[in-house]
Amino acid sequence: MTLPRKPKPLAAASDQPGPAELEGLFHQQWNRLCAALYHFTGDPDEAEDLVLEAFVQLWQHPPARADNLGGWLYRVATRLGLNRLRSAARRDRYELDAAHQALLGEQPGDPQDETARRVERARVRSVLAGMDERQARLLLLRHSGFSYQEIAAALELNPASVGTLLARAEQIFSERYPQAGPPGLPLADPTAKVD
Repeated sequence: MTLPRKPKPLAAASDQPGPAELEGLFHQQWNRLCAALYHFTGDPDEAEDLVLEAFVQLWQHPPARADNLGGWLYRVATRLGLNRLRSAARRDRYELDAAHQALLGEQPGDPQDETARRVERARVRSVLAGMDERQARLLLLRHSGFSYQEIAAALELNPASVGTLLARAEQIFSERYPQAGPPGLPLADPTAKVD
């Protein structure tokens, strides 16, 4: 296999390898570099791609000294392998985050919608913080899908009283929610007319 001809010479220095030396180096180092990069990638095709990329870098940007080209190629190839692993790890992390958001139904979307959701959550937290602790816990447990029996067990209540206590807590929440605002924002005026 011969390397493609480059329009300009490799370098003006006499210690730079010529095309014949590069071809010999290619045949001498190919298997060793592919085996080393296979340990990084676990994929023989990707390992070969990275070794080829290292040889292209040698052809296009040879080192200043040509006395240890095998070592230079190994360093470049392993650096390329590490970069490929890092980018794959980042891609996997982004894909997992996107899948997690999709499962939760939290697709990133319109910034105004996201701001409205944050304000809504802050209002709910504000109302719950101002309520009796037991009432707030009742609402949180019920909203999380707990049954009356599970709520009674968690809060050490009589199961027969959970419905009544929950109805009172919901009524208090419903009365306070319209006036509540997130921390730092003024409370809504319940007597103000909306156009």
